[in-house]
Parts: sequence; structure tokens; C-alpha cells
Amino acid sequence: MEQIHQISESSGNEEKNSQNVKKRNPYYYQILRQNNQTNRGDETRYYNTDFVGLFDVGEVKYNGENRSVVSEVVEVIFKVKRKKIYKNPNNLSFYNYEYVIVEVDNGFDIATVISIGNEAKEKWEKNYKKEELQYSVVRFATDKDMEIFEKNRNEEPLVVETTRELSKKHNLDIKITDAEWQLDRQRLTIYFSAPQRVDFRELVKDLAKIYKTRIELRQISTREEARRIGGMGPCGLPLCCSTFACQNCHVTLEHARVQRLANNVSKLSGYCGRLKCCILYEHNVYLEEYKNYPPMFSVVELNNGVGRIHKIDIFNHKVHILMENNGSLLVLPKQEIDRLVSLGKVRPPDKTEEEKIYNEEYNLGPEDLSILEDDIF
Repeated sequence: MEQIHQISESSGNEEKNSQNVKKRNPYYYQILRQNNQTNRGDETRYYNTDFVGLFDVGEVKYNGENRSVVSEVVEVIFKVKRKKIYKNPNNLSFYNYEYVIVEVDNGFDIATVISIGNEAKEKWEKNYKKEELQYSVVRFATDKDMEIFEKNRNEEPLVVETTRELSKKHNLDIKITDAEWQLDRQRLTIYFSAPQRVDFRELVKDLAKIYKTRIELRQISTREEARRIGGMGPCGLPLCCSTFACQNCHVTLEHARVQRLANNVSKLSGYCGRLKCCILYEHNVYLEEYKNYPPMFSVVELNNGVGRIHKIDIFNHKVHILMENNGSLLVLPKQEIDRLVSLGKVRPPDKTEEEKIYNEEYNLGPEDLSILEDDIF
């Protein structure tokens, strides 16, 4: 759970405000007031220490590279990496990672600023395709907002437990993973995963009676579930999906096939039980490099027999050929393959041959890798 970090920019009551901050939050730091761009009077600002971390906040927030910016559009993030772009009609001046109050479809919620200025504008144009912005950033979070926010976050684990008990009562085959109160408590969203679609109307009625608010049950994929829970990947680093990776990574067997990755469930699957997000990282590089080589599974005529291209090593510029007569692997440099192509001794496979070989490698056998592909609800 994110910690609340309070920073006061008052010019006259630093010592008093400092004591208040220390009482509220154990992660207190004396800020460095260099290049302070705006006069904010006695305003108290709150920052999300999930992003700031346990560093000197003065260095992180107040160096010249990360100054306060009046931004036309602002990217914010809600609980567990749910992102959205907002407009800023009130011309508020933002620092990254501070809490703000934003409009939502049925009220107001709290979010953390993560992109401002040109960065936010570029994301709006590129990632959000300049979608029409219906909602605005209203103001900065106040003391009262943060008190409500803390109360809501403390209640959410109890909501999860209550929902789990009720789902058992209704014999629902679902896994409750998280709950999220809207700041004004006009909506309570409960996230769950399930192997199939579920009729949860009776469950919603019971929850509405208990919490006296609008209830939304949202089914999420196992990949989304892992992103919300977090953890360590097999590489020893925090899960990509819960740190920096895209929100809706869709990885298929085609991505693994292009890179000629081993057809091994344990090596291809991540914490979520689906194909690893990192399989996407080099996919475009492979596609671009493959343009310089004959297609995979092409037939190659050699002096000692006929073989098929089994693997293309784009990093060492070599081609692995599987010989049909004895099953041995022959490794040739790219220059030799180019020479054979010029002599007409390399023939691309037809679609039937290619599909047959692909199915033998990736779909057949005791471990059907299709189970690793994402569920689409």
C-alpha cells in the first residue's frame, strides 16, 4: 500500500508543519527549496511514495529537471497502475507524483500525477490517440481528502474478505483479488478472476446492502491479476507488468515462434501462468532482421543433401540448417546463405509445410502451449 508523503511549502510555519508531517507519516524528509517556481502560500502538498521512494525528496522533486509545470493535459495513475489522461482547465501547476482530485463518471476520485508538460502531451497523442478528454483535474488533495483516502485503503482488504465469504455462500467459482473504493465512496469496484463468465447478480445485491453504494464487479485476466498482486519474476526482478510494462500486453505463441524460443511451458510462462510479457520486447527486432534472411523452414540444397532452415541467429549472423537425411544441424554464415540464394538453391516453404512444422513444434505433445495464450472475455 502506498505511503502518504506530506510536504508543506509554507514560508512562515516550517517548524510547525514539519512536526505535523512527522506525526502523520514515518517517511519524512526535509525538502530542499531550490528553484521554487510558484508561490503556493500555506498549501500542503501530498506525494505518493510508491514513486518517490525512500530517497531525499528534495533531490527527487525540486531539482531543476523536475520543476513545477502548468500542463494542458496530465496523465494520472489510480490504484495498481490504472492510467488515464485528464485535461487541466484550471491551469494548475503540477509536480510529478503528487496526489490530485479528478473527475470520474459518477463523482470524484484521487489519483497520482505521473506525466506532465510535453511528456503528457506526447503520450496523449501517441498512446491515447488524442481521445476526447471528458474529465478534468479539479484540485490538489487536501488534509481531509487524505484522511478519507487512508480510511478507504484500510477498508479494502476487509471488503475482499467479505466478498470471498459471500461468493462461497452463493457457490460462485471465482477468485476475489482486490477492491477499490472511489474517494467519495460513490462506487466500490471489486476485481475477480474466473475460468468462465459468472452470474454474480445476487452477490452484487448482497454487497449493495452492506456497503450502501454502487457495486461494480469487474472480471480480470490472470495477467491482470498478477499485475495487481505483484511479485518477483524468474529473472529476479519485480514483475514487468507491475512496474513499467504496458497495461494490456497481449502475447501469443506467434511471438514465441518468431524468436524460436524453446517449446517449454516452464520457460515460456510467467507468474500469471501465461506467456511472459518480456517475449514482446525483442519481437520487432526479430521481424526487422528476418527481412535479410530467407523465410524460416526454407528448403536449402547443399552438396551433402537437403535441409531446412531451423533457426536464424540474428546476433551472430548465422543460419542453422536441419539436414533431412541424418537429422544433424549444419551452421552456415549469412554470406554463404546469400550465395546459395543467388544460385537458386534456397526455396521458401509453402504454407502447408510451414503450418505442419509449426504445429509439431508448438502445439502437439503432452504440453499443449496454447494454454499459455491469454483468455479473452
